[in-house]
Amino acid sequence: MCFLTADDVRAVHAQLKDRYDLALTNAFSVDDGFSVDCPILVGKAHGQELWLYEDGGDFILDVMDAAHTRGTHWHPDSVAEAVRDVAEFMEGRADYTLQRFRRS
Repeated sequence: MCFLTADDVRAVHAQLKDRYDLALTNAFSVDDGFSVDCPILVGKAHGQELWLYEDGGDFILDVMDAAHTRGTHWHPDSVAEAVRDVAEFMEGRADYTLQRFRRS
């Protein structure tokens, strides 16, 4: 595994922005108080939302349903793997098992 940076998120966006409707934003927060202040790639397709960001040298790729009540996440190991995963999501070629989020 390599050490990934915020610039790698930008590299994924640069490779895909002309093919898909993807946004590159700088911050988001979710209901449980977790927040990120870094480049985040956001895509929406087929009733789901995808977020790709870097945290601690790892990619985090989250997929959620539109209501953000179910989701899954994983850690692509490289820019090339993240590009492939995002493209599969945007084209509807990925089949995710979304788990219900536990609310405290």
